[in-house]
Amino acid sequence: MSNTANTKRSKSWTAITQSAKTLFWKYGIRKVTVEEICKEAGVSKMTFYRNFKNKNEVAEQVLVNLANKGFEDYQNIMRQEIPFPDKVTQIIELKHQASNGISQEFVNDIYEYNHANLQNKIAEYRQRTMRELKKDLEKAQQDGWIRKDLKIDFVIYIINSMNEKMQDKALMAMYDSPIDLIMDLTKFCFYGISPMNKK
Repeated sequence: MSNTANTKRSKSWTAITQSAKTLFWKYGIRKVTVEEICKEAGVSKMTFYRNFKNKNEVAEQVLVNLANKGFEDYQNIMRQEIPFPDKVTQIIELKHQASNGISQEFVNDIYEYNHANLQNKIAEYRQRTMRELKKDLEKAQQDGWIRKDLKIDFVIYIINSMNEKMQDKALMAMYDSPIDLIMDLTKFCFYGISPMNKK
């Protein structure tokens, strides 16, 4: 009976987090209610509160899931025995897939949502990602894929500044959707303004 209860809870937990992710992606975190998550997941509020304390806890879990999946995918790309530029191409494609369908409301909430635990989770993920990226960029520089006269810390700083650009309303107004800006920022960071296929 205990195993059955755990299975039911696991299915409910998964349904809630997946449904919350879908709704947050479309409408942002602040606008979505617990009732809407329950309706999307096909569960009762009682079931919701057996799995999560509140909406913020679900939002934390959704971001943790996204962060862990993104980090794992990134590591899998970097472990491949292929030239560094090919890895960059795959990372950009990964970024495109991960951002597909994202709403401006969700982007705003990620950077502006006033909830300490949520912001701490985001900060932890960024720090972990940047540590891994720095190590990989240093290796790529040693292998001759990145100019020797560039400081890797400078490259990391520029990559970090992309987060600030996502909050720039004047910049966002130039684009039809957040994903278009995300892709331009990513390509600019890795390729500059030269054609990507330039010899």
